[in-house]
Amino acid sequence: MKSLSAVICLLTLPVATALAQSSEPGPQTLDDTYGFQGARFETSVSSYKDMVLAEKAGKTQYYRRTGEQKKLGNGEVTDITYGFYQGKLAVVMLKTYGQTNSQRVLEALQEQAGPGVQNNRFAQRYAWNAKRVHMSYDENAMSGDALILITCKKLKEQEMKQDLRSRPTAPLGSR
Repeated sequence: MKSLSAVICLLTLPVATALAQSSEPGPQTLDDTYGFQGARFETSVSSYKDMVLAEKAGKTQYYRRTGEQKKLGNGEVTDITYGFYQGKLAVVMLKTYGQTNSQRVLEALQEQAGPGVQNNRFAQRYAWNAKRVHMSYDENAMSGDALILITCKKLKEQEMKQDLRSRPTAPLGSR
C-alpha cells in the first residue's frame, strides 16, 4: 500500500508542478490572451458588433467598444481604444487618470503579466515583452495619469515595414 501511494505521488508531482508553473504571472500570459477583454489580435473589425469608429490615422482606424467594462483589478480605466491596422486588431490603448488609480491598474497588470522591466527606478515606466505581444505602462510623473499599450508584434512590424517602404528616399549625394 505504501508503494502504491508513493507511485501515485510520483505520478502526480509533475502535473502539480506544471500547473503551478503555468499559473505564475509572466509575459507568457500576454501571448496566451493575445489581445484584451475578448478582443483578439489579428481579428477583423467586422468580428465585433459593438465597435464605434473614433478616429483614423493612415492605415490604422481606432475604435471604442460601447458598454465596455472599464475596470482593471481595483483600478478604473478612463479610456480603452482599439487600433485596427489594415482592418485587423493591432494595438489596444488604455488610459488611466490619477496616480492612485494608475497604480491600482499597474498592480493588476503585474498580477497578470509579472513585474515587468523598469529601466529607471525613478520613472513609473514598465515593459513586458512576450514572443507575440509587447505591453508598456508609462505614468506621467506630474499628473499620475498613465498610458498602457498592448501591441501585436507581427502587425506592428508590418506597419513599420510599410511605413519605411512608403517614405521617399533622398537621392545619393544630396546631403
